[in-house]
Amino acid sequence: MSFHHIKTLTLISYLLAVSGLLPATVYANHSVTTDHAEKQLAANKQSMQQIIAHGEQEHKNHCYKCHTDKVYTRKNHFVRSLDALSKQVKRCKNNTNAPWFDEDTNAVVEFLNQKYYKF
Repeated sequence: MSFHHIKTLTLISYLLAVSGLLPATVYANHSVTTDHAEKQLAANKQSMQQIIAHGEQEHKNHCYKCHTDKVYTRKNHFVRSLDALSKQVKRCKNNTNAPWFDEDTNAVVEFLNQKYYKF
């Protein structure tokens, strides 16, 4: 659930509680749930930042052996979707025998998508 959805649900619950259509105790319990959801959202964001940082490190350690960042920014690049990016990273991994687990490969995909592609 996105932060926007959480705020919308909180506003709707508040309006229903104020209007008397929702008991105040239900609204209070919803606020606790909303606080938990916001904390979970923050934890997920931090986790994603760690994944991207790991992907960046793996990229530095292995990808620069074959090419520079220009391969991602040239006009005629053939990666046009997240699926295509994932397949290309897997091809590069296999061609270079990079010692990556699936988690490492996915981290590199996330890093490249966040930095260059934005799919």
